Amino acid sequence: MLNKIFNKLKLSINMRNVAKISSGTMVGQIVSFITLPIFTRIYGVKILGVWATMYSISIIINSFSDLGLTNAIMIEESEEDTLLIYKVVSTIGVILSILSGVVIFIYNYHTNPSAYTEHYIISLMIIIIAFTFQQTQICYTWLNKKGQYNILMKNPIINNLLAGVMAIGLGLMGQITYGYYIGMMLGQIVTLIHLKRYLPNATFLFSTKDFYKIVKLKREFVIYQMPTNIITQVKNQLPVLLIRALFGAETVGYYSISVKILNIPLNLLATAIGRVYYQSIASIKDDVITISNFTYRNLKRAMNIAILPIILLYSLSDVLIPIALGPEYVIAGNMIRIVVFNAFSTFMLLSSRGLEIVLNKQKYSMISTIIQLIACVLSLMAGCYIFNNIYKGLALMSACVFCIQTWFFCALFNTMKFLWSKYVKDVLVSLVIIVCTSYSIRMLLLLFGVLSKL
Repeated sequence: MLNKIFNKLKLSINMRNVAKISSGTMVGQIVSFITLPIFTRIYGVKILGVWATMYSISIIINSFSDLGLTNAIMIEESEEDTLLIYKVVSTIGVILSILSGVVIFIYNYHTNPSAYTEHYIISLMIIIIAFTFQQTQICYTWLNKKGQYNILMKNPIINNLLAGVMAIGLGLMGQITYGYYIGMMLGQIVTLIHLKRYLPNATFLFSTKDFYKIVKLKREFVIYQMPTNIITQVKNQLPVLLIRALFGAETVGYYSISVKILNIPLNLLATAIGRVYYQSIASIKDDVITISNFTYRNLKRAMNIAILPIILLYSLSDVLIPIALGPEYVIAGNMIRIVVFNAFSTFMLLSSRGLEIVLNKQKYSMISTIIQLIACVLSLMAGCYIFNNIYKGLALMSACVFCIQTWFFCALFNTMKFLWSKYVKDVLVSLVIIVCTSYSIRMLLLLFGVLSKL
């Protein structure tokens, strides 16, 4: 009886923490959604596509620039070692971000020597994006461990509001070439300054002895987590890079808009649930049975939360996006409808952030991500060379990723001695609800003449 009461109290506290983070994220996403039509009209889809490419490269740099040690901050019990990990990650991040930017500059200069200034500016922007994003993630992890959700709540508002105001202002002043990029980077920089006020003053480490101590102490993160991070981020960013290579910058611009819109429910809800979930299971990492039950309840709740936004996106994207952004952006609306099920499975993944780390099953994540990476490459190449159709390539990719991520959860539940078939049943029921409800909505729209086809 007492255990039930304590579990309910803990669930209530967790939901309050989720609400705190979600409220800030909601305001930030509202700002982002309001500014998106303005960005598309001022800058055009190509500028947004170039930013998406630079951002993707920066995320890939971040996947190896911390040696996989950022997550070790979350589960380290010693305060002294936690601080050392923080310093090690920050120091390596600066060095590898700069080196990566130099390598990118050399490569671009070698392939096109005439555009020296453009290559220099792009490389510098990638260094800034990579470093500020990585530092922001370290700060998030530190504050998440400390349960400082009031601080985390403000970041999406600061980032999106400042980025929006600066990018729109610079665009109206005629800075079409770089105004959008400068606005986005300033949003990240000011957000990082805000976060750094609540972290230890000492950011960098100059002792090789302490460096080797941390790498040796957390070698499983270097061996398993870093490769997993690299493969995960390459897999996540590969669609942007492949679509640009196979279908052009304009198509990647439409895809980046579709991802930006799909990320609204992910950032608003799934990320908040995942941060609180990670902090909760890290505190009970030795009790696998409790973790398994808590994980199942958390995923079931995440599914119930995700169903409504997924239904709206699946049924109405090709109607609402052209109204909001312009008729030519129906391509982005169609892309949303195709990859929305990928977003649904990603919602589950983000809502259970850190599970494989707490269970010490990073190998499962690495295997899953490698298979997804291969599926992504084959799907988009099939879309280009076999079907000559980006939509079919995205549909193949989305279906493969959904199935692989479902298998990943089944494997983790199996290691926790939990009946994984319960999770699969819930997923299938959710899919039936999403598809049936969405097509019911579209049939009504068809009857009223809003749609010309289902």
